[in-house]
Amino acid sequence: MWAAVLRDVPLAFAGEAVGRHYAESAWAVMPKDIAARWRDQVRDRLGRSTGTFEPADHPYIDPDDETGNAFVAALRGQRAAIARGTDEPVGLRELLPPPGTDLRSRAGALVPANETFRAVKEERYPRRARSAGPPELGVHCPKCGSSPGRPCRLPHNNRAMEKCHPSRRDVWEAQQSAATEAADA
Repeated sequence: MWAAVLRDVPLAFAGEAVGRHYAESAWAVMPKDIAARWRDQVRDRLGRSTGTFEPADHPYIDPDDETGNAFVAALRGQRAAIARGTDEPVGLRELLPPPGTDLRSRAGALVPANETFRAVKEERYPRRARSAGPPELGVHCPKCGSSPGRPCRLPHNNRAMEKCHPSRRDVWEAQQSAATEAADA
């Protein structure tokens, strides 16, 4: 029974699992306890893996194979090696460059990664011209607390208002009159 249940579990792992079981429990170890620990570890390892696969790393894969059998076999072999623990899973962090890394733009000049992203995004999805809204949006609203540039909000459901609170308009007008008086003086 033990051999049938533990046929996929490596011997070294089974020995460690027995030791951990007796460290945590006074009950006798059962094969299902070891198999459950192994399944949890395999699930964790495969969950940390991104599943990327580079056929160039495997010279025995024929790029002209139209059936794709060799590629699928190599992919399954990689997943099995990660599950067994002979290969380490490659996580997303290992694939991405460190934050702030300079990337080459299309022109060849060095540009920070976030600027390259914004340039490509702006090229692909150009912004539509939006109206600036009422000029009162340039000041803080004393009624609802909206910051400059943000619309006023209704207190009972927090929805954005189409117009501004009258007190916000009063603050804006006071700032305008103060600026006009300062310019005249």
